[in-house]
Amino acid sequence: MKKVIAFDLETIADKTMISILPEVKVNGSLKDPVKIAADIQKKTDKQIQEMGLSPMMNMICCAGWCDENGPGNILLKEESPEAEKALLEEFWDLLSKYDHFVTFNGRAFDLRCMHLHGVTHGIRPSVAIDKGRYNNGNHTDLRLILAGDDKFVPGKLDFFAQKFLGEQKTEGIDGAMVNDYWNMGLVEDIATYCEQDCQLAYDLFLKCELAGLTE
Repeated sequence: MKKVIAFDLETIADKTMISILPEVKVNGSLKDPVKIAADIQKKTDKQIQEMGLSPMMNMICCAGWCDENGPGNILLKEESPEAEKALLEEFWDLLSKYDHFVTFNGRAFDLRCMHLHGVTHGIRPSVAIDKGRYNNGNHTDLRLILAGDDKFVPGKLDFFAQKFLGEQKTEGIDGAMVNDYWNMGLVEDIATYCEQDCQLAYDLFLKCELAGLTE
């Protein structure tokens, strides 16, 4: 019997990359120095928030998973390359104990983050997880299974969880807000949110598997 694990990453802006961001341009119609400063800050905050969602510019702050025994997580101990490397090594070691991997949009984001950050830290994956778009293999990306190429299908995990599981994600936080939660020190909230996504993905996979959708 194959051992299945659903996993998900939460990410924040990699502050070591902030210095290479494009220079913020001021709104030409603004004359008041206070408004100019506010405009610059608003645009800078937006740039940093978007970094957290870019596999090239982010840092993994939480790696979550769920298997038959329930969810768990590994949290980043501090914002440093060394701490992220330790998190990634521990997570790959965990994943090596499983046979089948479940993600939601993992091919485009989670696996991409793990492999690109592995290049940064010199980490070789402990297990080969299929990442080809149309090759199911040992990896089921639920986003591709459920929506395919239909651009009119709502694409978030919350939608599919409500439709097929009758469950809803916790309100008040999503991936775009993780950076703000981290800065406020709400790390346990991030861990809970990440674990919940993993539990939903795991349960959704079991339901899809029962219906023969993953074959």
